[in-house]
Amino acid sequence: MLLLTLFSATAWADPVLEALTTELDRTMTAWEGEEDAPYYLTYRVNDYRSWSVTARHGALSSSQENRGRILDVSARVGSYELDSRHAVRGGSFSDTNMHTGVSLPVDASSDALRSVIWTATNKEISDAREAWTQVQARQIVRVEEDDTSADFSPAEAVEDLREPAEMTVNRAAWEEILRELSASLNDHPLVYGSNASLSARADTNYVVTSEGTQIRQPRTWLRVSLYAETRAEDGMELGLYRWKDVRAPDRLPDRELLADWADALVDDLVDLHDAPLGEPYSGPLLLKGRAAGVFVHEVMGHRLEGHRQKDEDEGQTFRDKVGEQLLPASVTVYDDPTLAEYAGEDLNGHYAYDEEGSPAARASLVEDGVLQGFLMSRAPVEGYPESNGHGRAAVWRLPVARMANTILETDDPQTYDQLVAQMRQELKAQDREWGLMVDEIGGGFTMTGRIRPNAFNVRATYAWRIYADGRPDELVRGVDLVGTPLVALSSVVAAGDDPAVFNGFCGAESGSVPNSAIAPTLLLRQLEIQKKEKDSQRPPLMSKPVPEGDS
Repeated sequence: MLLLTLFSATAWADPVLEALTTELDRTMTAWEGEEDAPYYLTYRVNDYRSWSVTARHGALSSSQENRGRILDVSARVGSYELDSRHAVRGGSFSDTNMHTGVSLPVDASSDALRSVIWTATNKEISDAREAWTQVQARQIVRVEEDDTSADFSPAEAVEDLREPAEMTVNRAAWEEILRELSASLNDHPLVYGSNASLSARADTNYVVTSEGTQIRQPRTWLRVSLYAETRAEDGMELGLYRWKDVRAPDRLPDRELLADWADALVDDLVDLHDAPLGEPYSGPLLLKGRAAGVFVHEVMGHRLEGHRQKDEDEGQTFRDKVGEQLLPASVTVYDDPTLAEYAGEDLNGHYAYDEEGSPAARASLVEDGVLQGFLMSRAPVEGYPESNGHGRAAVWRLPVARMANTILETDDPQTYDQLVAQMRQELKAQDREWGLMVDEIGGGFTMTGRIRPNAFNVRATYAWRIYADGRPDELVRGVDLVGTPLVALSSVVAAGDDPAVFNGFCGAESGSVPNSAIAPTLLLRQLEIQKKEKDSQRPPLMSKPVPEGDS
C-alpha cells in the first residue's frame, strides 16, 4: 500500500524559505552601488525524498530510500539587454548552461543553511563577474549578431507558497510484488535478463529571486516498470520496456494487471526474437499514438525551443517559417504544462511554474497546420520578448526553453482501419508491395545544429509490414525511423482518433526534465527506415539454470 500526504504550510515554519529570502536580501543590499554588481540573483532548491525498489530473477536486488536538498545559485551581471549569460558565438548554448549546485543539509536550522548559501553565492557572483568581462571583450571583436534581442526579460514578482509534498512508500509490500513479477519475467528460457522496479519521488521545489518572486511547489511522481531482454540468433540484442508514470499511488496498476503485463511482455519478446530482420526502406508509414508523439517531439518540438532561434550554431529550421503551412490544415500542435491529465493518463510535463519562476502557460505552436510561434523562456528572441512559462532545467543546470506536454490534435480524426485503407491506396500508387506500421518505440534523439546533419532518429521497438494486397501483417525487428524535419513533416497525410500518451524524460542543454508527448496515430506518405545497430556476440551456448523444484 502506498500513502500520499500533503501537510499544511501554515502548521510549520519553513527554514529553507527563510534562509533563501534572508540571504538573498542581504546579498543584494551588500552589493548595491558596487561596480559590476549582480542585477539579478535567483536561488533554486530541490528538496526531495526518493524511493527505489528493483527485483531480478525472483529476488530483490535493491531497495532504498534517499533524502536530499540541492541548491542552485544563478547570478547575472550587466543588464537585461546584455549580461554575463550572453551566448558564446562559435561555441554552443550549453557552454554557458553548465552549472554546479551544492548539497544543503536536510536537518539544519535556517542559520546553518545560510552559511552554505553564502558560500555558493560568493562563488557564483565571482564567476558571473568574470563571465561579464569576457562578454564585453567579445562584443568588441565579433561581427554584429543576427538577433540583437535582449539576453533576459524582466518579470513581475510572483508569490505562491504551496504545501510541501511528502510521500511514504511501503517498500516491503512492493518488494513482494516485484519479486513475483521478476520471477514471472525470468521464467521463459529465451529471457536472458529482466527486472521489475518501482521508482518514486516527492519533490518540493523553491524559486526565490531578487525581483521578489517566492515560489514553493510540490511534485509527486511514481513509475512502475518491467523490462526483459533476449538475443536473436544473428546477435542483435532485443529488449522490451513497459512502464506507467503516475502522480499519486492510487493510480498505479494493481497486482493482477502487472502480472498480465509481465505475461504479455514475455510473449511479445519471444515473437520479436523470432521475427525477421527489417531492411532499409523509404515509403508510406503508420506511426501508432505513442510512437507518433515521440516523432513530433524529436522532429518538431526541439526545433521550436526559443533559444535555438537565436543561437547562430543552431540549424534554426523554423525561425523564419512562422505563418507557413507545415502540416495538414486539420492538425494543431501546442505545449501546455498546465494540463495534469490527457486521455485518462497523468502527464509528466505538468507544473504550475517553470524554473525561472514564470507561470506555466499554453504555447500555441501550430494552428490549422500553420506555424504560430515558439516555446519561450525568459531569454527573448526577435519577435518574442517574453516567456510563456517554458524555462526548464534539471538541478545544477540553467534554464532554457524546453517542452513540457507537447500535444498534436486533429479536427478530422480517422479510425485506424481508415488509416490502413489510405495507406494501402498510397502503397498501390507508389507501386510498393508493403509499408510499415511502427507500434512501439523506446525513445529517440535529434540533432539540431549546423555542423552535423540536422536529422532525427526515433528508436523503433516494434514494426509491422502492412501489405498492399491485404495479406496478414508481419512483425519485423531491428529498424529505426530516420530523416530530416521539413521532409518528414511535409509527408504527414492524416491523423487518427486514438490519442496516446508517452511519458518520459528528455535530455538537452538544461539537463533531463520530465515531459509528455501526446498524439494519435499518424499516416505519413514517406519516411525512411534504417537498420538498427547490432553486435556479433552469439546467444548463450548453455541454457539458463533451472530453479530447484522445476523439471
